[in-house]
Amino acid sequence: MDSAELIERLRREGGFRLLPLLGNTGQVAGVHLTRFLPGGHLDVIQAWDERWAAYARLPNALDTATPFLGPVGGTIRSGPFSRVVAPLLPLQSGMVS
Repeated sequence: MDSAELIERLRREGGFRLLPLLGNTGQVAGVHLTRFLPGGHLDVIQAWDERWAAYARLPNALDTATPFLGPVGGTIRSGPFSRVVAPLLPLQSGMVS
């Protein structure tokens, strides 16, 4: 499954919203996918290409005492796009590289 198909499944089946991920030149460098989960969590995926992506599940809460610090207590992983998103969708066997 190529990354375009995987992104479409994340949107259609996983409930993710898609935004362009901009590089430091202002050009599109990848994709930024987010979804809000019941129970007060936020899933974020940033993918630059099929070889590199990052995923985080974070509490959807703001600490007003330290608003610019990242949320504490989340799950973070990175690696090839298909491996990073595999736990988020039921993929067909043999499709994850």
